Amino acid sequence: MTYPRLLIDKETVLANAAALQSMGAQQHIHITPVVKALAGYDELIRDIAALGFSRIGDSSLLHIRNYADISAEKWLLRSPMVCEIPQLLALTDGALISEERLLRELEAEAKQQGKEYKVILMAELGDLREGCDQQELIRLSVVAESLPHVHLEGIGANLSCYGNILPGQQNMAAMAAMTAAVEEALGRKLAVVSGGNSSSLKMLASGQLPAAVNDLRCGESILLGMIPCYDVPAAWLQQGAFTVETEIIEIKTKPSLPWGESGSCDSFGGSTSFEDKGLRKRALAALGKQEIYINSLTPLDRGVELLGGSSNYLVCDITEGPDYQVGDIIAFSCDYAALATGMCSQYLEKSCR
Repeated sequence: MTYPRLLIDKETVLANAAALQSMGAQQHIHITPVVKALAGYDELIRDIAALGFSRIGDSSLLHIRNYADISAEKWLLRSPMVCEIPQLLALTDGALISEERLLRELEAEAKQQGKEYKVILMAELGDLREGCDQQELIRLSVVAESLPHVHLEGIGANLSCYGNILPGQQNMAAMAAMTAAVEEALGRKLAVVSGGNSSSLKMLASGQLPAAVNDLRCGESILLGMIPCYDVPAAWLQQGAFTVETEIIEIKTKPSLPWGESGSCDSFGGSTSFEDKGLRKRALAALGKQEIYINSLTPLDRGVELLGGSSNYLVCDITEGPDYQVGDIIAFSCDYAALATGMCSQYLEKSCR
């Protein structure tokens, strides 16, 4: 057995994907699985696609290359760089766009490759990541409609990822209004109106999404069974699909307060406060900030506290935990940040169970 490793309960992930697919179908809303946190782990991605989703979303062409042969459409769920557009058209079927130059670069490359390429134009609803106001959205829609090798599939919006703005009646009504304005300008209906991500699941579950919205891009809910921004588990989904395990490499009883003159920050530019609890039994585990986002790890064994870490160490208080020995395995659950960084890390072995 090789450690550290990230264990994946594949059946839990697939059950979540199927549950969301069914919930969406009941309200005529397509669910686009977002697999960017899996970092191209194609064994699981292929099984998700096999459930019958028409689109799969990712944020990296390097990841998509691992499963480019699946039958579902592959969508890049970020605006592409100009330098990667030739590769983009070779590997994907569509992308999210918010700039006219990118539309024209796509047109030129699609013409050269002799194909049609799909786009979703992104609207700004207040989260302040990518997206256009209504006036620019209409203008870009007209531009896209004029390009013979670019097909405007629809419009979309992002919420909760940057500005932590929740989906609600007001911004979803704005999304519906933008949809109507674009459709009026084009004189046709849009095939896709993508109204957000997993943070919209509360509105989906309560039937509050406007009729105009017919697609949601869901990653964290499928992988972790969580509703982001609210940071709560979805009662109708399963949690605990991903577990991080590593070996304990030192156990010592030490003071809980460091001593000596303190510097301004640690090796990663952060600072840590310490509480004086006297002498405590501590374990060092072979995993650190260079391999995974450690603040998103939670020890699974009762009585274990993750105190922090450095580049390659986790520091845990095990005074009230199990009677660990050096060489024993310590396990952690992970939230989205730990999952996304851990899956991208070559230092963690990955395996399905």
